[in-house]
Amino acid sequence: MRITIKDLSHSFVTPEGKMKKVLSHVDFDDDISTLSLIGPSGGGKSTLLRILAGLIKPTEGEFFIECKKTGFVFQQNGLFKHWTGLENITIPLEKVHKYTHTEALERAEELLDRFGLLKDAYKKPSELSGGQQQRIAIARAVAPRPNLLFLDEPTSALDPEYTVEVLDMINELKDEGLNFIIVTHEMGFAKLACEKTGFLSETVLSQGARLIEVGKSREIFEHPKEPIVKNFLDKILMW
Repeated sequence: MRITIKDLSHSFVTPEGKMKKVLSHVDFDDDISTLSLIGPSGGGKSTLLRILAGLIKPTEGEFFIECKKTGFVFQQNGLFKHWTGLENITIPLEKVHKYTHTEALERAEELLDRFGLLKDAYKKPSELSGGQQQRIAIARAVAPRPNLLFLDEPTSALDPEYTVEVLDMINELKDEGLNFIIVTHEMGFAKLACEKTGFLSETVLSQGARLIEVGKSREIFEHPKEPIVKNFLDKILMW
């Protein structure tokens, strides 16, 4: 899947009325199947992801993604609290994607069963663990069969055991051919499960994050070319 980003920048106005530049002249042009975005907190990763997903309009620049249908998984799952897990999947399929009720029910039950969640189908989010909530959110995102899935730190609020459940689920979807771009602090997953990795960060000479280095994941983690990337990984991977 081809993704092209040309001179992309994004700024916003802070509550104090000052202009804050988040992204600065991001350029990228490559074929990807699975891409992780890593870097320091506040480094523009989630902003770039939301721009590519069409949730935010960039201040400058343009991008092109060679796909027809996308899905998005939010950091805090984004489930509707007054709906059951089943309804969180079936209602969007019916209202947004124009499935019949029978079609939506069959697709939802298929995914819930596949990911070990069928017994929890009629529970509301407050009755589910964090891992179960996030897995239902992922099932909802893939239910309409998107060509590309965006995931914004899907394990950031989870305990280690639930983190493994969610990452296993994403990896299983990858093995079945799903393309995805993920913002993550799970370095092992970025290295081993993602074909390519991009590192975003501000530099001493720039206001706003830039795409400092991008390439095959193992090469980025084992032989980073840029000193800022090496320093970041040395600290993160120390323990």
